[in-house]
Amino acid sequence: RDLHLSIRRQRQMCIRDSPKALIAIEDSLLAVNKNNQSINDAIVIANNNVAKNYLNSNELSLAVKHFKKSISINKENKDSQYGLMIAEGRVLIKRGNKNGIWDAIEKLSKASSIYPKQGEPFYWIAVSYTKLGDTEFDLILESYEKSLSLELDENIKDEVEENYKKAKNRKDKLDSFWK
Repeated sequence: RDLHLSIRRQRQMCIRDSPKALIAIEDSLLAVNKNNQSINDAIVIANNNVAKNYLNSNELSLAVKHFKKSISINKENKDSQYGLMIAEGRVLIKRGNKNGIWDAIEKLSKASSIYPKQGEPFYWIAVSYTKLGDTEFDLILESYEKSLSLELDENIKDEVEENYKKAKNRKDKLDSFWK
């Protein structure tokens, strides 16, 4: 029993402290332990953690790769599905073509349906509308406001607030110009 507890603690530490190390050996782990649910769960969590780090550092294609790897192991994992929609949406926003931005809005809307209390999808929707044309103030401001009314990670909350203020100021300037 103590051995199993020790192994479990080591696995949890590996996932938390060094997900890349676990990912480096995931192929051999999966080959030997294909039907071991706890190994599969650990690899999914590790890939999701690495993908989130790539998202935070704006390395979007690597984030997409790791979220897809997680989904290939567990199609039902909501963190993987949500993260993939956010990452793919951001890739499309970054490319900047009009049809791609509409596709991004669709992906981000799907992400918001996976975790409806999260504000991040609405932030990226606001960014998308801004890229489509920064005079669609009703859609832009509504998306920022929705984002701010929901849960936001601290790493983007300031950015959301600042971009909301900029959009509001642009709208106010435009409104005062036409008065």
